Amino acid sequence: MSFKSIKRGFLASFIFVFSLYASLNFVILNEDILPQKTVDKINEIGNELKEKTGVNLYLAGVKKSNNAKIKEYEANLVKSLQKPYILLTILLDSKKVDIVSTKDMEKRFNKEQVLSPWPWSGTIIPLLTSHSKNQKAAIEAALLNGYADIADQVASSYKVKLKSSIGNANKDTYLIVKLIFYGTFLLILLNFLYHKFIKTKK
Repeated sequence: MSFKSIKRGFLASFIFVFSLYASLNFVILNEDILPQKTVDKINEIGNELKEKTGVNLYLAGVKKSNNAKIKEYEANLVKSLQKPYILLTILLDSKKVDIVSTKDMEKRFNKEQVLSPWPWSGTIIPLLTSHSKNQKAAIEAALLNGYADIADQVASSYKVKLKSSIGNANKDTYLIVKLIFYGTFLLILLNFLYHKFIKTKK
């Protein structure tokens, strides 16, 4: 084997090992909330966002926080985060969701929109409160959608596009949530009108 072949082999091995370590883990906490396939997808989005914008978008999924205040929990988490950062946190036991970021990131995405409880706007809470029979799947979808929404907004603010974006793939999910919301509202309204104007006349 020639020296050039050995050199090429060493270089290829170095690049492979370096690429493994260069891939960052943006799910900093996952207490049996997200399956590995979802963690992998989030890391794919996070690494592409980091590569194209320099922004670190983290996610922390906490099952048991012992009812700690989410702001205090976040304050401890951000101490070890690389700036500039955005952190999406969910505390399941206290049913709290929040997003914190470095000051320079505040105008890169719309926090109020992402955390809106309305189905036509929010990308996290409507799924969390959709009364799905599979609550674990609802939580998974909510966190992935919210994370991807933030990533897309940040990327757009830098005038770049993410190949790993899932925006289009989740339109059906949002449509179902909207249909459930409006359908439930319509049923409540019809029930109210029936009891108020029709049943009382009998």
